[in-house]
Amino acid sequence: MELARKLAEGTGAWLQYQYACHNSGLFSERFLAEPIGRILAATTTQRVIAEYPHPVLAPLATGPGAKPSVDFVVQDPYPKIRVAVESKWLGQTRPSVSSIMWDLIRLEMIAHADGADCFFILGGMKRSLDAFFLQDLFAGKHPHGPVLHAYKNFKQTVTLAATVPHRIPMMKKLFAKYQEVAFPHKIIARRTDPFPFECKSNQYQIYVWQISAKGKRDVFYPKNSIHYAAGN
Repeated sequence: MELARKLAEGTGAWLQYQYACHNSGLFSERFLAEPIGRILAATTTQRVIAEYPHPVLAPLATGPGAKPSVDFVVQDPYPKIRVAVESKWLGQTRPSVSSIMWDLIRLEMIAHADGADCFFILGGMKRSLDAFFLQDLFAGKHPHGPVLHAYKNFKQTVTLAATVPHRIPMMKKLFAKYQEVAFPHKIIARRTDPFPFECKSNQYQIYVWQISAKGKRDVFYPKNSIHYAAGN
C-alpha cells in the first residue's frame, strides 16, 4: 500500500498547490495525468505509458471504435505490467458508477494476469465526492455493501456475480460485448487514507484504492448467466 499512499498524498498535495495558484478551473481527469505520471516514473527506471491497450480485452475488441485501454502502466521487466492505474474525476460532469465498476474489472484482470500492483484513483471536491458515495447504485442496499468503501481502510470484496439485484442491469450492459470472456466472481479492493484526510467541503480530495485478484479465483462467463446473457 506504500504506492497507494504516495499516489493519494502526491496527487492530493499537487491539487492543493494548483488550487492556491487559482488553477481549479483546469481540474479534470486529464489534469491528474501529470502528478500520477511523475509519481509512477519515480518508482521505476522504465517508461510510464499512458492509454496502454488492455492486455486481455483489447485483443478481443473487433470493428471500429477505441479499444479498451488502461490510463497508465509501468512495464518492468518489459513486457510484463508491474503497475496499472485508472483514474476518474468528479467535476461538472461526473463519471457513472458503471464506468468505475468497469475500471475495477479491468484492473483486476491485469492484477490476475501479470501480478501487477493496480490502483484506482478518484478525485474531486469533497462535497461532490460525499454525494457520489451516497447514491444508491454506489452505496448499495442492505445486505449488500458499496461498490467501494469510501470511509474505511480494510480489504473488501466487490461482487460481480449476479447476487446483487440492484446492480444486475448495470453489470449486464458492461458484459454485453464480452459474453465469452471469463470474469471473476469477486474483486479485492482496499482504500488508503484520502488526502487531505481532514478536508473542508469546498476543498479537493484524492481517494486511492488498491485493486487485486483473489488468490483462489472463481470465474463465470456472461453467456452462461441467466442474468447477464445478451439474449436474455
